[in-house]
Amino acid sequence: MIRVLIPSDKEFLSYKDECKKLYTKVQDKICDPNSFEFISTKTLFYMFIDDTVLVGAIYYFIDEDEKLFLNGFSKRKMFRQNLECLKLSTTWFNCDIYAEAQNRASALCLLKCGFIRLNNNTFRKTTIDTSGLKGRLLS
Repeated sequence: MIRVLIPSDKEFLSYKDECKKLYTKVQDKICDPNSFEFISTKTLFYMFIDDTVLVGAIYYFIDEDEKLFLNGFSKRKMFRQNLECLKLSTTWFNCDIYAEAQNRASALCLLKCGFIRLNNNTFRKTTIDTSGLKGRLLS
């Protein structure tokens, strides 16, 4: 079962060093120049644990155009868990969520989680429920 930890959780410290090492290892592949300390304290940072195994992390931030973006990193060979973590985390927001995929595996994960491709490597997921909006707008 996937568990979510945030930096204020006591258990977060048990996995922090491992997560930091993973981030440092893949940092150039996810194109984030920020330090682990920055992303874990200045973004909406979520660490995902499968039983007792670190899967990875997803973090959300507002870009300069005031759009909600996500970025993330994980251990290799955890695609199924990545899908579960990404699907879960996108349910926590009621707005469009953007992401940039730096490789095919990331793009596939985004597409399988309901994101649409806007251009070569930018994706968007609309999480706002507009199903009942049309009737209210017409009345």
